[in-house]
Amino acid sequence: MSKTDDPLRIAIIGGGFCGILTAIHLLQDPEQHLHIHIFNTGKPIGCGVAYDPHTPGLLLNVPNGNMSAFPDKPRHFVQWLMKKNGVPEDEADLLATAFSPRSLYGQYLGQLWGDELDKQGYNKRIWVYNGLVTNILDHDRQVLVCTDKYPQVAADIAVLATGNDQPAFPTAFDDDIKTDPRYFGDPWKPGCVKNLHPGDDVLVVGNGLTMVDTVLGLAANGRTGVIHSVSPHGYRLKPWRDAYDPYRANAGILDNTADLAGLVGLINKHRKLADKYGLSIYPVIDSLRPKIQSLWLSFSMAEKYLFLKKLSAFWDRVRHRLPTAMHQRMETMRADEKVQTHKGVIVSAVPKDKGIEVVIGTDSGEKRLLVQRIINCTGPETNIMRSGNQLLQTLAKNGVICPGPFNLGINTEPDGCVIDAKGRRKPNLFVVGGNLKGILWESTAVPELRQQAEIIATYILQELKQNLVSEG
Repeated sequence: MSKTDDPLRIAIIGGGFCGILTAIHLLQDPEQHLHIHIFNTGKPIGCGVAYDPHTPGLLLNVPNGNMSAFPDKPRHFVQWLMKKNGVPEDEADLLATAFSPRSLYGQYLGQLWGDELDKQGYNKRIWVYNGLVTNILDHDRQVLVCTDKYPQVAADIAVLATGNDQPAFPTAFDDDIKTDPRYFGDPWKPGCVKNLHPGDDVLVVGNGLTMVDTVLGLAANGRTGVIHSVSPHGYRLKPWRDAYDPYRANAGILDNTADLAGLVGLINKHRKLADKYGLSIYPVIDSLRPKIQSLWLSFSMAEKYLFLKKLSAFWDRVRHRLPTAMHQRMETMRADEKVQTHKGVIVSAVPKDKGIEVVIGTDSGEKRLLVQRIINCTGPETNIMRSGNQLLQTLAKNGVICPGPFNLGINTEPDGCVIDAKGRRKPNLFVVGGNLKGILWESTAVPELRQQAEIIATYILQELKQNLVSEG
């Protein structure tokens, strides 16, 4: 066999959306001889924590029309739904604006993966390992993937698709809470919303999308006590579609912004116009979505710092919205005071015999709560130096990876290729997913992640082919 006929061996660490989409794009090359090794733990392959939720009724936070797994096939998920549910063609547009259950999207990804497994042939092989990756070692221009169960696996390239980390432990909490069974540091585990006395009060730390998932999960499991939530900015989530007609500005109004000040100025101008005429500014903000990564890359470090300090909370509020049905459910629970949302910071949280005693500092003074459970929904830890992922900790300790800008994710080139602690490009190690946040900023939802997976897969194939041909 000639050198160029040898299989390209690619190890993908993570079997969630990013991992399997990277593999699927790699497998689209009909001629390339590929051996793909995927390392997955816990959840069904393709689902991750996002699409195998603890509560079946939880919905996607993005409309069906934006959830295709493939950038060049924008209606792919909608067409899959139509075929699965027998939806007639004249209802396609309506279906595209609806929000599907997350578990249903997990079925979609599972079918995509099953279809790829069925295509395995003489030049395509796939291995899936159910085990933890403990280290990745360089060895003679290759990488060796070490696990807790299997012999080392050699590959030409490894892709880190490890998904979101657990939230950081709140600094105001008493250290004893870390090991207290009433504290749940991972809000995506099924146990966090189960096995409570119905009348017990609960505190959710955070007021974002994960808080809503947690509240609805608790309600589905028979909660009748008060669910408290707290964050510095309070509860400000909005529905995807508000009560106002959309503001229809000229197409491309934000295309010619060269700096952060120009972008903010244009948004403020059109926001004021929308407010003046009683229209929704959301369409203008949503039009930024395909451009946000290129805009972020064009900003200077000073502009990025200013954005993070002054504008990131605004961006999260207008970009990350709730399906209308979930928003209405939350509003009803808040009106009935079954959910009490607080704007403030936790001053202390101390475990007691009768519960966890929490003090919240607010503008109007301190509030004291006695709760039987605390669930941490503050969002994924983004600093890999504090990561709960043992693989990332090990790679960071060894200098193989290092924090991205502003301690967000992993430092890479824009194409996802890792830059190590000494500033060197590592051509055999890539990152896809949330750990590109410092490099690309918007790196959490399907429209961005599917594009990352395609770009990285295309680059890897081109790079490996060139290397093998040059060595042949």
